[in-house]
Amino acid sequence: MSAYNEDLPRLIEDAKLKFNQYAETQKDFQAPQAHIHIETESDETTKVHMEVQYNGTQYYFESIQEKDTNDIYHYLNSQPLVRAKYANGNITSREATTARVNTLVGRFHNKNSSLYLYSGFVVSDSQTETFLGIACIGGGSEPGTSEMSRLNRVECWSHPPDVVSTYAVTDVNTINKKIYSGIGTVETCTLLQYAARLKQEGYEVNGHPLQAVVSTARVDNEGSWKSNAKAGMTLYAVDVISKHGSNLRYQLRKNM
Repeated sequence: MSAYNEDLPRLIEDAKLKFNQYAETQKDFQAPQAHIHIETESDETTKVHMEVQYNGTQYYFESIQEKDTNDIYHYLNSQPLVRAKYANGNITSREATTARVNTLVGRFHNKNSSLYLYSGFVVSDSQTETFLGIACIGGGSEPGTSEMSRLNRVECWSHPPDVVSTYAVTDVNTINKKIYSGIGTVETCTLLQYAARLKQEGYEVNGHPLQAVVSTARVDNEGSWKSNAKAGMTLYAVDVISKHGSNLRYQLRKNM
């Protein structure tokens, strides 16, 4: 047995303690309130947009469209730094990005879909229209659960690595990472409020009434799990999810 495996029970207990101690300090956190608009167009396409203000910045969430594919690939899926602690840690090809975007777009179009309106949003700065990232809510692995995920460009991180990304040079005058500190918190709070709205209006997830929103975050990805804790998600497990590699991950939940 490796030293890692021998230490695993202790590492899990340490991780639980770390999360719960932080969550305890955030009990009085006042979540930013999202203004949610769900509109059905004449061609039966449903468009969703949400506005939310946090730390002096106005954020805009818009239901994903095919035109967003280039930004998602360029700023997120082709960037090793952005993808390093997400899912299996690998970058994603342009073809795979296109396929994923098309799937998410379809959930706003097809009212018969088992995940109708459970989909993805492009997140931008309302004032500058700068692309910041994507926030998604889809089907969970258990009945009645919806899984949440987020990806944001490096310049938006509260504590970005000490490197210059390949694309930041041309954007250096249009984006300031300090302005977007807390974007993960904004996204988590907004998606949870959106999920509550879907539940209230009777939209099911994979044929079941929505019971909870779930999410995973690597233990070493503090920006991710802290934003989830701030938004009121609670810890129900710490373990290794084999399809995502050997890193310990928090499994988090917010009952709806």
